[in-house]
Amino acid sequence: MTSKIVRRFFLQTILLFILYALAALLGAAKFLTPDDPLLGLPYHQISGLANLLLYLTALTGLLGGGIYIASQHKVFNETLLNYSSWAWIGLLVLVVLAGLLNILEGRNLLELPTFLDVVLIVLIVLIAGNILLGAPRVPVIHIWSIGILLSATCVIISLIPASDYLQDRVLRALAVGLNMNVAFPLATVALGFWLMHRFSNVTPGWADMGIYSVGGLVTVAGVLVSLTPLHILGAPEWTRTLGNLAVFVVPIAYLIFAAHSYKALSDRNATYTLAGHWYTLSLLLLLLGVGLLGGVQSAPGISTYTLGTRLTDLQSTFAGLAVVSMTLGVVNQGAAELKGHNRRLTGLSPFWLVAFGIIGGGLALGAAGVTQTITERQLSVGYLNTQTLIIPLYQGWFFGLVAVLLGAVIYGLTYWLRRPHEHSA
Repeated sequence: MTSKIVRRFFLQTILLFILYALAALLGAAKFLTPDDPLLGLPYHQISGLANLLLYLTALTGLLGGGIYIASQHKVFNETLLNYSSWAWIGLLVLVVLAGLLNILEGRNLLELPTFLDVVLIVLIVLIAGNILLGAPRVPVIHIWSIGILLSATCVIISLIPASDYLQDRVLRALAVGLNMNVAFPLATVALGFWLMHRFSNVTPGWADMGIYSVGGLVTVAGVLVSLTPLHILGAPEWTRTLGNLAVFVVPIAYLIFAAHSYKALSDRNATYTLAGHWYTLSLLLLLLGVGLLGGVQSAPGISTYTLGTRLTDLQSTFAGLAVVSMTLGVVNQGAAELKGHNRRLTGLSPFWLVAFGIIGGGLALGAAGVTQTITERQLSVGYLNTQTLIIPLYQGWFFGLVAVLLGAVIYGLTYWLRRPHEHSA
């Protein structure tokens, strides 16, 4: 039964990634031609759905990866996990329907209606708690559980009633920031260190020590980045000091993560899956998204100008896609192991399409963000005029998403054709 649950989560992750790429592409098309009645859906609705799909792709992949790792230690209640996995499918269907029917709440990265938020929290706690309570002394499972349960805690923070508008903004900013910059990266680090055992010759002792140190550094860096919106909301002076400190601390923390990764990536074993490729892409996106963009934009003097621009969008998108990339590496490795084959499962073409689409399109989106910052925030050019100015740059992001969608579809098709069946488990 466990292999069925794992394959279920793997397949959901791939399908959600395809849907995200499609929704993001449609949203980009709507931005370029706002008067086009494409699907009859307005830009803000498609954009909100794309945000949710990226979030759920990352979360579903993290859950599936954690379950697969735990399955090798037989540490959970299989019956409860099976029911939870079916309930998770029901939640995903409801979320997609909510997005298509335009009953999302419209808050950036917090679009889910309250009822679905509650269901999400319950299912995360059931799945992660089930694994954690029975877990042996396995560092990867511990770090993964902390990240996943922290993600549920962030959703709880977003539901806390606020006494005024300012408090509401603070709570929502912390909920989003801690989720994207701490919870998700922490669980991603856990999956990454597990993958190291698969594609490299690093010793278990070295990896176990490294995961705690890197996990701690990622947590500190993520907290510092998450304080950035509070500068704008009138937070105490000490948060501004931490923001200036983050400009140096955050990139250094992720460079140390990269240094640990280099040891594994430079000492490869005989594994022929593409786990190392997806790991490298995930690391690069974390370095760019959280380490570089997150660190630089933590400075109060910079965040005042960039917050809410396309640079903010790029930071959150890179952070989310970094998680997705790592989970696709786990899917690739896990599916190959379930089949009992040491070979590439999904091929190089989807990897390169996704990688070049994200990086190339991201450069264009970053250029649009810099242009928006200069024209709108410094030269006081009107918002609508600024949006018109960045359309040519935004076209680069659109074509990047075309490549990502094509890569996601090819990944899905090749996975389906070569997927592990029940007799393979």
